[in-house]
Amino acid sequence: MVWIADKLITISRRVMKQLSKMMLAAVASVALAAPAFAWDFSASGSAAAYFNMTTVKANKDANALTGGGVSSDGGAITLSSSNTDGANSAALSYAVNWADSGLDETLSLSGSKKVGNWTGSGAVSYNLDRYGCSNTSDNVTRCGQQGGADSTSVSVTDGTMTITLGDASHLSGQNVSTSSTASGSISMDGADDDIAPGAFVGGYEGVSLGYKIDDSMSVTVAYQTSAAVGDACGAGEAYDGEGASHGISGTGFGFSGTFGTISVGATVCNAVTADKGTATTSAGSASTSTSTLGLGIKMDMGDIDPWFSYGTYVGLASESKNGAAYTGMDLGLTYAMGSDTVIFYYGTVAEIDTTAGTAGEVTNKTGMEIGYNTAVGPVGLSAGYGSQTADQTGGTEGYSMTDIEVAMSISF
Repeated sequence: MVWIADKLITISRRVMKQLSKMMLAAVASVALAAPAFAWDFSASGSAAAYFNMTTVKANKDANALTGGGVSSDGGAITLSSSNTDGANSAALSYAVNWADSGLDETLSLSGSKKVGNWTGSGAVSYNLDRYGCSNTSDNVTRCGQQGGADSTSVSVTDGTMTITLGDASHLSGQNVSTSSTASGSISMDGADDDIAPGAFVGGYEGVSLGYKIDDSMSVTVAYQTSAAVGDACGAGEAYDGEGASHGISGTGFGFSGTFGTISVGATVCNAVTADKGTATTSAGSASTSTSTLGLGIKMDMGDIDPWFSYGTYVGLASESKNGAAYTGMDLGLTYAMGSDTVIFYYGTVAEIDTTAGTAGEVTNKTGMEIGYNTAVGPVGLSAGYGSQTADQTGGTEGYSMTDIEVAMSISF
């Protein structure tokens, strides 16, 4: 009997020990899983349907052709998740959409952390596009997906001063226009960069320092330096046949301020390419200089909000004397009628290309839109009329386009 009792006691101790381990494991699992449960998950998407009628006259001697009808578009499907832990936060998203040549999949993660008075932030995004597969010249099958690491930037701020280093939109283009659902608005360099009137800028590898003067004014200084040549201030091109041995450098300045009911923004940026040479070749003189200016003004007059945008760009090669120049402006207003909105837009752009120091003919483009936005229950309803004209003396003269469009959309 004593022997049996000792065995039972031993077995009981082992069972209690196993139960204790299981309880500790369960507590640890809950503790580790708790942060995951703190993430908020969501899914979103949209759908739109259109009716449009577009009439195009290719030139002054061509017949006007009208086309259009009913079309539809399924927007992006986005899965999102976010987490906030005190002053620290992170956001993850997976988006699927149809691009021009295939399925566009993007996986993005951004986050910020705070230590003391400083908050740092960064983001990474990878494109998982699937354009199908093809055989290369060496008979190897490859598929069209992102071919390298994502370029990104890191920012740190104390609320007054912000430092950003890396690939970012360091400067604002300052365009403040609003468009309708119709096609009528115009842009500078519509055949390539397609930038609305304002500073000819975009994302580039560089560093910028933003400073908040007070609650109504802030300034930004930016410096660009990289081995690229085709993104002067983020958008300007190389016109002198620059090769891989070249690099680019530029400086820019931005200002934004609110004075009563008027908001003003201005940006200037200048850049130049330079041949740095290689281990076996000396530096050459091929170089392109670019300069751009952008101005945006908005007024808050209650139900009526006028706006005005202006921009210029000049790029010129030192040796070939090739280059381009753009000047554009747009103006208009939004008029609120309760929850509905009326939009008026007018814009004009002049473009000129230079070849071997000889200026080509100026192309003058104008655009106009008038639109109305309302809602029918949960569905957005927009209607608009837009028109464009373009003339180039000695080139395409008498181009015109008119577009009538009605759109219904819903987000879910």
